[in-house]
Amino acid sequence: MTASKRDPLLTSARWLVIFCQALAAVVAGSVVLAAGFVLAFHDQVLVKLGEHAPGAQGWEVLAAICLILALVAAMAAMAFLWLREMRRIIDSVAGGDPFVPENADRLQKMGWLTVAIELTAIPVGGIGAWITTVVEDATSDFGISPGGVLLAIVLFILARVFREGTAMRSELEGTV
Repeated sequence: MTASKRDPLLTSARWLVIFCQALAAVVAGSVVLAAGFVLAFHDQVLVKLGEHAPGAQGWEVLAAICLILALVAAMAAMAFLWLREMRRIIDSVAGGDPFVPENADRLQKMGWLTVAIELTAIPVGGIGAWITTVVEDATSDFGISPGGVLLAIVLFILARVFREGTAMRSELEGTV
């Protein structure tokens, strides 16, 4: 197929996705850096935790915080990968041939990444909820997003649609 003319919507979408990818990378890097600081200065962190978490062992809270940071960094990395697949789909649309097997695979990867992000949010929420019970003035609001679950379902369905559409096009091209 021929490449489509420059489409302002696709161009805008591509730049937005690139910006969001950069943001996901910055978040992942910042969270990893924060975890490094927490570990490097664990003595000072434990002293502060002792002031705000009289009902728990400081090392337990410190370990919980580091685990949350690691999981959030993993979620940001998965978001980066999700956005990479989205950018590749946008590029194939701009190139004029979106109905290719690779896009079905990309949509399926995006579905699995969405599921993985939602599943990773479960322990983050559980650990965060525990921290709120032992640390004064701590808050937590992580959980499974119904929108995320719906997005995963839509992505899996679109992957099938793309796979079927690609197969039908191949059959049609073979008969013409």
